Amino acid sequence: MKYKLDIPNHVDIDGYGDEVTYLLNLPYGFRFSDDVVHVRGYDTMAELRASVKIDVIPCDCPDCMRGLQK
Repeated sequence: MKYKLDIPNHVDIDGYGDEVTYLLNLPYGFRFSDDVVHVRGYDTMAELRASVKIDVIPCDCPDCMRGLQK
């Protein structure tokens, strides 16, 4: 299973003017490779897109398993 970036549904833009942060909220079944976290902030959209390609992996934590069963 490979994650496909869905900007309208998985990315929140937080901040105003030059102080914008992009928050990637991964859906059930995915997490970041370095820690069991499902949300991460980025300074730029380019940084977010690059991270998705290498840092997002499938997740089988209890929360994801419950969410996938719904």
